[in-house]
Amino acid sequence: MTAFEDTTPFVLALLITFTALVCISIWNNYGSVKVEREVLKPKNDGPSRTRELLFRFTKFYNELDAHNDYLYDTKLLPDPKQHIIHALYVGYDESENDEDRKAIKIGLEAIVQFQDLIGDEPLKPEIDEAIEDQPMNSENLDVSDQQKKYLDFKNKRIQELETHYSHLKIEMNDNVLNDEEIDTKDKKNVSE
Repeated sequence: MTAFEDTTPFVLALLITFTALVCISIWNNYGSVKVEREVLKPKNDGPSRTRELLFRFTKFYNELDAHNDYLYDTKLLPDPKQHIIHALYVGYDESENDEDRKAIKIGLEAIVQFQDLIGDEPLKPEIDEAIEDQPMNSENLDVSDQQKKYLDFKNKRIQELETHYSHLKIEMNDNVLNDEEIDTKDKKNVSE
């Protein structure tokens, strides 16, 4: 009988160890299921975030009543410029019809009007008959320093728009940046 009494503590210790391991295993599985559930939750930074950015930019741009030839500082924008550009790219990729793509193109034309280091006041073209007859570059000696600054930023704007169009494989018309007015209806479509 002493053999039976000697094995009882061993069996009891084995049973307690086995139970503890089972409990630890169940606890670990419970924790991993919780992590999987968190990973599978839908994220809110998808298309709704894109629409939100485009809506804010469209509202801001319409309230600014921006002139097509004026250039503005990026610090006026409601969101960082790169975030808006990314939202425009996503919007263009997800466009289902030509009307949506046209609205995104108008948004791209609008966002390139905002450049770094312009200042609080927008840069405006000088309207002078002598200047209108000259080629549009900053190397003309008869133009003011302000006009040279404007022309440099305008060239930067055109290059930036060409880059965006090239990235999205959009054919750039020659008259894209020469139009004086963008139809207000078209500007409002950017957010839709």
